[in-house]
Amino acid sequence: MTGRQILKRLFKDSIRPYAGKLLASLFFMAIIALTTGATAWLLDPAIEKIFLDRDEKMLVLIPIAIIITLLIKGIASYIQVYLLTVVGQQIIADTQVKMFSKVIYSDLSWLNQIHSAKIISNFLYDVNLLQGSVSNSLASGMKDLLTLICLLGVMFYQDWRLATVAIIAFPLVGLLSGRLGRRMKKAATEGQVETGVLASLLAENLDGTRIVKAYQQEESEIKKVSGSIARRMKNIIKAHVTRGAASPFAEFLAGFGIAGALYYAGLRGLQGELPLNEFISFLGAMMLAFQPLRRLAAINTTIQEGFSAAIRVFNLLDQKSLIIENKDPFDLKVTKGEIELKNVTLSYIGQRGSALSDISLSIPSGQITALVGPSGAGKTSILNLIPRFYDPNNGEVLIDNQDIKNSTIKSLRSKIALVSQEPILFDDTVRENICYGRKSASDEEIIDAAKSAAADEFISKLPEGYNTVIGEKGFSLSGGQKQRISIARAFLKDAPILLLDEATSSLDTESEHLVQEAINSLMKNRTTLVIAHRLSTIINSKKIIVLENGAVKETGTHEELIKAEGIYKKLYDREF
Repeated sequence: MTGRQILKRLFKDSIRPYAGKLLASLFFMAIIALTTGATAWLLDPAIEKIFLDRDEKMLVLIPIAIIITLLIKGIASYIQVYLLTVVGQQIIADTQVKMFSKVIYSDLSWLNQIHSAKIISNFLYDVNLLQGSVSNSLASGMKDLLTLICLLGVMFYQDWRLATVAIIAFPLVGLLSGRLGRRMKKAATEGQVETGVLASLLAENLDGTRIVKAYQQEESEIKKVSGSIARRMKNIIKAHVTRGAASPFAEFLAGFGIAGALYYAGLRGLQGELPLNEFISFLGAMMLAFQPLRRLAAINTTIQEGFSAAIRVFNLLDQKSLIIENKDPFDLKVTKGEIELKNVTLSYIGQRGSALSDISLSIPSGQITALVGPSGAGKTSILNLIPRFYDPNNGEVLIDNQDIKNSTIKSLRSKIALVSQEPILFDDTVRENICYGRKSASDEEIIDAAKSAAADEFISKLPEGYNTVIGEKGFSLSGGQKQRISIARAFLKDAPILLLDEATSSLDTESEHLVQEAINSLMKNRTTLVIAHRLSTIINSKKIIVLENGAVKETGTHEELIKAEGIYKKLYDREF
């Protein structure tokens, strides 16, 4: 992505919505530039009228004019900084909202391939660099450019020949800025990538602290993190050194122009061709001009750093979704809740072979259907197809003879409740976690759902009952308590289709008993699809589908499959 393309995209996405404020900021930048030029020009009448003509009236008027000029400049500077700050923060907020919306609507196939910490790095680090590039660097660069133009105007007004000599170093400064900018972009890109790696390592170690300690891998993890920190530090130093080199080198090159102008002015002064007042005004404008010139030389490095971050942000925002609705989708109507898969094939991105191979099966309405089979058989893949977490490569998924690919995603998922092996709870109150799928639920409905899930008793004993904040991932609750809250959430949603993904496999015997009772209650009169490793939990299922290597191998009731003495019988004998 070239700098021009990035600027075009930034203008379209980030700058254009705030064009009014940016134009107002540009107006005040022009005032700052004009008042800076006026300050340099006032040196001419100050020398001529006060020191040469000895005009007493000007002794008062010119200092007052300087004070008024600087007051106007100060007010304009304050307003300009305020406007840019507001625009900069709005750009950050808007971009972060767009990024979060993109992530939250993204396909699971993409989310499962990228570490969450790298996405967080995009949110917190790259967006700030992008904002710095847009609202600070580009805007400040515009202010410095306008100021430089005004001061050059004063210089050429006073003596065009001297001004021509003075700006001889400008092309050299431009070449320097371009070269340092390319170096900066490379260092910034490498540093930002390493920031994502470091964030991933930190997140993994915080989540896996118990395993790290249990296997005594503290030193190994410290070594990995230290290596990432060292690589990141090296790139950050390179970026800062590059940025820091711009100003002093630009100042050094500008010195040739200053020296040349002074030498030429001296020659003309000795010959009596250059009045002192004009020279002082020119000198003041020239010295003031090299300050914005120095900043302009350094600004390209900051812009390139922002452009590097912009590429990463745009890559996230431009990620294409595979799970999309048709142009004219219908609202799914569930009357019975019968589910059917017809000749379904599914392959995951980045994996060899098919997770499901030409599978056809039916899940009867209002009954319990269980999926069993060894690990990797395709059980979770079938479950993920029903709410369209994934779409099959071939074949159809039907609910009451309606192809779910032609329905709205919202209407489809509103008819499905999911209880997973690892209950997903948020750092919020028990009440908010239960009503997560139905925010409008009353307190009475929430309590009824908790009672149905055998959760009301322990919730009532919590410090603040249903208003107790349960912490990150519900750390203050036991595994069984967390699972019962997730079951209460499913009760409250009251969806006709229920998906249970090994909902009791990670629980102890006592917790499993309580949770299984709640699940049994939840499954009544619903189309239920159960994935279970413990066959004891699905013996009473009306239908059991046995999978192996992504294909259906056996179908029947528990008794029928035991008599068939096939894969299910082997799994059953192994467990019991």
